[in-house]
Amino acid sequence: MKVDWRAIVVTVGLWICVQAIKYAPDLEGPYCETRPKGCCPGRQDGCSVPILGTLCYCDDFCNRTSNDDCCPDFWSHCKGIPRPPEEVRTCYFQGRYYLHREKFKVNCKECECQDVGGRMDVLCETQECIVEEEVISQINQNSREFGWRAGNYSEFWGRRLDEGLAKRLGNLHSKKKVLKMEPLKLMYDADSIPRSFDSRNEWPGLITGPIDQTGDCAASWAVSTAAVASDRYAIMTKRPITLAPQHLLSCNSKSQQGCNGGHLTRAWIFIRKFGLVPESCYSWVAAQTECRVPKKKKLQMSKCPQGRPSPFTPLYRVGPVYKLKNEKDIMFDIMTSGPVQATMKISREFFLYKTGVYHCSSAPSNKRTGYHAVRIIGWGSEFSPLTNREERFWIVSNSWGPSWGERGYFRIRRGSNECEIESFVIAAWGSPSDVNNLINSGKYNIDSLVDQAHNMTDVRNDLMRRK
Repeated sequence: MKVDWRAIVVTVGLWICVQAIKYAPDLEGPYCETRPKGCCPGRQDGCSVPILGTLCYCDDFCNRTSNDDCCPDFWSHCKGIPRPPEEVRTCYFQGRYYLHREKFKVNCKECECQDVGGRMDVLCETQECIVEEEVISQINQNSREFGWRAGNYSEFWGRRLDEGLAKRLGNLHSKKKVLKMEPLKLMYDADSIPRSFDSRNEWPGLITGPIDQTGDCAASWAVSTAAVASDRYAIMTKRPITLAPQHLLSCNSKSQQGCNGGHLTRAWIFIRKFGLVPESCYSWVAAQTECRVPKKKKLQMSKCPQGRPSPFTPLYRVGPVYKLKNEKDIMFDIMTSGPVQATMKISREFFLYKTGVYHCSSAPSNKRTGYHAVRIIGWGSEFSPLTNREERFWIVSNSWGPSWGERGYFRIRRGSNECEIESFVIAAWGSPSDVNNLINSGKYNIDSLVDQAHNMTDVRNDLMRRK
């Protein structure tokens, strides 16, 4: 049998040439396939097709060692030789492979498999996530130093820290004039303050439970204000009442930013002027909707926006807001009038709080911060097995739902202005008439009340008459 070595050599040569060609995926074509007359024998310069502003060829002249000007589909279409498979380039990352240029998400960061100087590697965004496993591990492995334990919350997983600070807090910095507001002067026996106190035990059934989650609406300013007002009305009347934070969020629009934050003093001024309806007739929707209650200073009753549980409802007002000076004053006011409102500085670690007595650390992960409004309902002290010492703490209600922290509450160090929580603590009495009862009890200084009531004409005049 005679072997045609020339044919073998030509075939092998063609195959080697084909293997040497590297096709770009975006240039596959078709090209030669689109020519009406198809491929051409020999050398025919007119046997060409436009490509990327120039021409590629479909004639047999391409059948040579150097074929850079041949169309990408010349070998497959004109010679019937299949295109060689492309090299599969991958990145190995966290236990799995990703294709070149494949994009994927790790926690809150967008990542991509890329060629970095000839080496395949995964590149990810650098922004901070709310939940970072290494931060949780660092806190829990050093619980003796931190005094509390951290956990991973599914609602925060995959979210950026800047999102958390922007959408989960909501207390705008008040002007310096407000922060320098003169505190109320209280008269009491400091020795009468107990070692521990919990409003829930002192007034069972009258203190609102853990505040419902605010979602992606930074309205802690509205939620905590309505909760403190509700507690104090319930204590005053001895009947449970829950006032509507949605009424405050939707209607208190002057110099406020709704779901982007608000000023606490302006919230209290709004309630003092216009009052709030109960939660039962203006349900929380975690969005700044159109106001559905008229804003009239002398209005005593309002239509229930939802038409239930009754067509009309009273408007609940408060007296002038006042500030408390120090730890003892805060404790005395809580045990005599009910929970108070406080602002605190929040860093990433606070989102991860699970249990224990919290305190702000100086960890590098805590550089970015925001301000939050919370409700202090009591205090206590206990021996901590984590820190091996006695820990004094405040009992505080947050607004991220009962699945967060200690069933919606957290404890934080007391007496050291931890996270600035004792810097700006305020409250108001359930109604202007309630001021009279407090004055008669001899617990509060009239001069101090006059200063606090300078914008409340009827209360101010009554106080001046008493002087």
